[in-house]
Amino acid sequence: MRKAFFITCMSLLTFCIQAKSQFRYDRQGRPINELSYTDIEGDPYLATDWATGTVTLQNGKNVGATLKFDIYADRLLFQGKNSETLEFIDKLTGFTLNITNTEISNISPLVFANNFPAVDKQTENSWYQVIADGKVKLLKYYGKQTSESRAFNSATNVKTFVPFQFYYLFRNNQMIKTSLNKKSILKAFDDYGLQTEAYLKSNNINFKSDVDLQKLFAWYNSLN
Repeated sequence: MRKAFFITCMSLLTFCIQAKSQFRYDRQGRPINELSYTDIEGDPYLATDWATGTVTLQNGKNVGATLKFDIYADRLLFQGKNSETLEFIDKLTGFTLNITNTEISNISPLVFANNFPAVDKQTENSWYQVIADGKVKLLKYYGKQTSESRAFNSATNVKTFVPFQFYYLFRNNQMIKTSLNKKSILKAFDDYGLQTEAYLKSNNINFKSDVDLQKLFAWYNSLN
């Protein structure tokens, strides 16, 4: 009886600790004023709706959360217990988003990481989707910029969010922006040029498909 009581108490304690970890961000998040974007048509997010996912803390622990990724400001947001929009204060090393939208990526869930070298307008804190991992990583950067236009016979300029994305190769601690096509892949994999040529010939790789790109890089990274 005492043993059963002890096990029950330990189970409750574990649950409370997990719950505390889960809701910790509700107390420490930084409030976000989403009204700051009301003068721009569209929204600044990778996906408009909230999505389930996980965040990885510096200690390596994964915590579930309801997330939005503001790719205009390159910041991850989470939904508080009162449905408020909050920004993480704690340092994160990664996150995942359970999004199934092929217009974004045909890989699900989306896996993001940071701490890559600064390149172009991105810093070490910028987030990249990790399409392929290994000795040569394939990373995808999502962003939005604003564009102004004026309708015919109108005196008012209209601002609109316009999405963009870039792919980068990360190898030997260097970030290399790339346009993914047969020519660029043969150049990137030139140490196995003949094998790559044969692989591309026998496999119908769609360079616009993240799933196909993931398979291609997994094949290359498996070579010695």
